[in-house]
Amino acid sequence: MQEHQNWGAEALWQDLEPLLPGLSIEVLARVESTNATLVERVRRDEGAAASGGGGGGRAGDRPYGRRQHDLHPCLLIAEHQTHGRGRQGRSWHSTAGASLTFSLSLPLEIADWSGLSLVVGAAIAEALDPDGRRLGLKWPNDLWLDERKLGGILIETVPAGSSRMAVIGVGLNVSDRAKVAESQLNTGFACLQELLPDITPPQALARLAPVLVKALAAFPREGFGAWRERFAARDLLQGKAITAGALEGTGAGVNERGELLIDTAQGRQTVSGGEVSVRLGGASAGAQG
Repeated sequence: MQEHQNWGAEALWQDLEPLLPGLSIEVLARVESTNATLVERVRRDEGAAASGGGGGGRAGDRPYGRRQHDLHPCLLIAEHQTHGRGRQGRSWHSTAGASLTFSLSLPLEIADWSGLSLVVGAAIAEALDPDGRRLGLKWPNDLWLDERKLGGILIETVPAGSSRMAVIGVGLNVSDRAKVAESQLNTGFACLQELLPDITPPQALARLAPVLVKALAAFPREGFGAWRERFAARDLLQGKAITAGALEGTGAGVNERGELLIDTAQGRQTVSGGEVSVRLGGASAGAQG
């Protein structure tokens, strides 16, 4: 049986709560999907408020024991995520004790959400690889180590009253025990211990969470523009032969909105996040699994 890990939740909360007032941290031994869990909580709270549930009733009557229409930030950590989700409905495999899987929900008042996944990826990469030598970013939501996939990001937004909640999910391979069968890998496999030997999932979270939270707190004011050059420094597609749906050409970076630029035989084309899968060279861009 897998022993529970020491996540140091109290120390982590003390570091993060001043940056995200009202933050709660939860650690679950097992869950299907941290993103799905947080999205469902917001939707249930929103539904209860819309049906006139208001703030009354006993706490035990409310989903997950939370206050109805609770818009406070929540960091949800899963020791074992059984049905992790990736972009475009793909699955993300994780292994207890060998993977870091978490989601952060927070209200964001943003007029332009463009480039948010790129900021999240760049913040995580800078936290784990500050020298910028080995961790790269594959547009729009993957982290790669030495041209093999290390992890991925999934961002969902949910209406919540007059605001929107962002739910930001992250999955990282930490040790080689996270590797699945070769038949399920189409982007190679990398784990964080290749970069940071002996690091554990809790240590990885403690290292990246403050950097990520600071980036998210600043995003409504700064947008993607403050991170464009920092993303470009780790852009794996820049200058490489790529395929994006029916487009074929050479990666030409991203624009001020975080959209992918491709130089094709017909001229420069723009690709928005969520539209297509992007392949680097001849390799598939699918998630691990």
